[in-house]
Amino acid sequence: MIKRFNEERGIAMITALMVSLVVLFLSIVVVALSLHNSTISAFDRKRIQAIDAAEAGIDAWSSGLVTSTGGDVCDATKWDGTLPTTPSAGYDVTITLYSGWPPVPGLPPVGNEMICPGIGQPLATDPLGALIVSKGTAVTSNSSSMVNRTMQSEVRFTPIYGGFNKAIFSNTFLTLANKLTVNGYQGNDGDVYTNGNFSLNNNTVIAGTAYAQGYIDIAQGVIKQNAWANGYVNLQNGIQVFGNATSSTSYISLSNNSTVFGNAKAGTSITGGTIQGTSTSNSPSGPPPQVPLPHLTYVQCAWTCPPPSGAGYTEVDYSSCAAAQAFITNNPISHASGDYVVKISPTCALSWGNNSVINVTGNLAIITDGSVATVNQTNWNQVGGGSPYTVFFIRPYEAGLNCASNLYNINVSNNTNFNNNLKVFVYSQCTINFGNNNAGGLNGQIIGGTVNITNQMVVNYVPILVPGFNLTGYNVQPSYMREISNG
Repeated sequence: MIKRFNEERGIAMITALMVSLVVLFLSIVVVALSLHNSTISAFDRKRIQAIDAAEAGIDAWSSGLVTSTGGDVCDATKWDGTLPTTPSAGYDVTITLYSGWPPVPGLPPVGNEMICPGIGQPLATDPLGALIVSKGTAVTSNSSSMVNRTMQSEVRFTPIYGGFNKAIFSNTFLTLANKLTVNGYQGNDGDVYTNGNFSLNNNTVIAGTAYAQGYIDIAQGVIKQNAWANGYVNLQNGIQVFGNATSSTSYISLSNNSTVFGNAKAGTSITGGTIQGTSTSNSPSGPPPQVPLPHLTYVQCAWTCPPPSGAGYTEVDYSSCAAAQAFITNNPISHASGDYVVKISPTCALSWGNNSVINVTGNLAIITDGSVATVNQTNWNQVGGGSPYTVFFIRPYEAGLNCASNLYNINVSNNTNFNNNLKVFVYSQCTINFGNNNAGGLNGQIIGGTVNITNQMVVNYVPILVPGFNLTGYNVQPSYMREISNG
């Protein structure tokens, strides 16, 4: 009996079952721990991906701001985006603009926040800064759950003003007489454009393209790019066009010794001369890209406010052209060297007589409600300074101005010289005249309602940045970037 109770058969099975249960429990723990670690790891990855997406939203906005103006700057629908990642991620950007710096939250009079007018609409004033909030969102490939993280950045704006990209522009008609030379800035980019007719006489070299919404009539010389008119194109007396000749709606006529080295295409016929490329007649096409007269107005802060919101010029105001002329001519006696805006109002005639000498000791903007004229042998000389200074002759745009009165023209008469590499920008919505034998020419741009250039003129195209004119976008200077709680 006792022997039967001491029987140990089956204990091994019980032990094996207990060990198996222990191994099973340990396996369950290991699997659970692995699943937990995998979930935590995926969540961490999503958090990193979400913060990267939020930063990408701020970067995308900052990069796009370089070429954005008006309501495009602040309309969030333009800047929300999805990243090309797998699993997917995206960002939702909110922009608050400020008209002053530093930013003060709240609409005026409490703060300096601005209301965003929407894509394509103008802003009420130029913004000086912004608050950017970008919410990044990330999901995993095996879960529909999302992780959000939000970044915030406060930035200051620096406006970018683009140069108007024509060497010579005329809104009505363009008359260019004997021996005009237009040199490009970077290669053959010295384009000449008119919304009217283009008339150009002998011994001409244009290192760019000639555009006309009317006709083009050129006699003798070289066009180093293209000749493109909406009307007819008449190329005579051995003219050479290195690129293409195009008449969108009419004919192309070449004298026997004239050559088009590229292609010729006309709305009607093509006759005469030599065309080394293809010749396509009776093929109407669209007009040259139309460029309206730029409306250059005077934006005071763009000139006089300190950088980055302005150019930092000193403004001096005159109601007398004689007093303004004395101030400019007597430089540097009348004022210290530096950058000046000479603002003249009301309408008067600013002029310099024979053999005048004007020493320019800094950038100089002459902005007048009236006219400007230089008479024979006027010399503008740069004094001091490493890089070339710029002289601006500007009669600002004004709606309804009566140009027939001849009160608002800019006339640069015979033998006017801009020396020592001075840059020159000339603008009037009325008439701009350059007289004979300005062979020294100018480095810069001429933009007018009507432009007349007579003999012996050289224009070295240099794009001029005009404060407050042709705003193309903004650079940003971040004050901070930080993560904030999700809103």
